[in-house]
Amino acid sequence: MVTNLGVMLRRPAGAGEVYWCVEFDAKAFQGLAKTSGKAHLGCRGTGQFRAWEEVKHGGLPMLRLSDLAEVGRKVRQDDWDDLGQASQEAAGDAIDDGREEEAKALAQYTIPEGKALHDLFCDWLWDLFTQIAERHGEEELHQMLRKTQGGWMMKRTWRGFLNLSVEERVYLTAEIMRAHRCGPNQDGGLSVSDEGDHYAIVMDPCGSGGRMRRGDPVDGTPSRQGEPYNFGATKQAYDWSWGQSDVPYYCVHCVMNEVLPMEWGGHPLWVTGYDPDPQKPCSWNFYKQAEDIPEEYYRRVGRQKPSAGEGKY
Repeated sequence: MVTNLGVMLRRPAGAGEVYWCVEFDAKAFQGLAKTSGKAHLGCRGTGQFRAWEEVKHGGLPMLRLSDLAEVGRKVRQDDWDDLGQASQEAAGDAIDDGREEEAKALAQYTIPEGKALHDLFCDWLWDLFTQIAERHGEEELHQMLRKTQGGWMMKRTWRGFLNLSVEERVYLTAEIMRAHRCGPNQDGGLSVSDEGDHYAIVMDPCGSGGRMRRGDPVDGTPSRQGEPYNFGATKQAYDWSWGQSDVPYYCVHCVMNEVLPMEWGGHPLWVTGYDPDPQKPCSWNFYKQAEDIPEEYYRRVGRQKPSAGEGKY
């Protein structure tokens, strides 16, 4: 029943794994996942399975990045002593040891590895915001966001960004948004463009509000504004909801990102391109000069644009 046997990956001298590719008759081995002991079989497609023998040399860690059917993706299932090593460090070790395919696999794995906790906290925050608004009123949510974002978080960003050029702000924000799991594949993909008077970071969707509003195609879960979540949105139009009703409670923190710097220095550090249609992308727009920021961005949050030369930007 074995139709082909060959070395799957070249093993560098002293490396910790020996990989073999074994093709079996598909019908005879339909549904076979793995054998016991140190030799394992993993499905590589119809009629093809991958077997590997794990051999430890010189204390090198043994990577087992294997399918876990219950979660629908690969998960590290290393030996206990190796399981706690950071994946990016393990990828670096694999590069140093010449295990190129293993390094690539680990680099790609760091994306789904961090997804569950990231998404859990985003979902949890929107649920918390909903509970605050429904139990204590929407104005209480506004005050809570103002207190928490204005106390240290946004003020730290504002002070730091004032020491950077606009271009440097874009570099740093793009780094943050890549880590925020933007894009349809939630791998950090986004677009950055020079629009003449400003730079635009476009997220389609962003990794938090956009993903939750649309639903999660990677996980196969629905929009958080429907069952079973039923997370809320503003019932009225406020200065702290861009003058709109039906803005998700989660997304109003982006309004405070604009409002607080206006209160401290007259101008926002960036302005959000928010669309009520969840299928449309969101953007963060960084104007090259404060004078270029359209007045509409001030009016929509109940502010007046400072005169030319006034304020901090």
